[in-house]
Amino acid sequence: MNKKNPKISYDRKSGVLSIEAKRGKSVDSDIQGNIVVDYDKKGDIIRFNLYDFDFNEFKGSAKAIEDFSRNSNFPIVAR
Repeated sequence: MNKKNPKISYDRKSGVLSIEAKRGKSVDSDIQGNIVVDYDKKGDIIRFNLYDFDFNEFKGSAKAIEDFSRNSNFPIVAR
């Protein structure tokens, strides 16, 4: 993964939180529930989207996100 900070965007109208880890073309995706993770041709995560994301519910989900971060190669800071 590159050393640049991820680009984070949120579309309030559609409820999609998108985090771009690095620039690149998606060649594969994993979908689980409302989470879509996109990979480049090297298998690195380039982006993930959380659909139906609600900041009001985020605080209650922080533990699950921290667990995901701990078990993946993608660092996430949830506060």
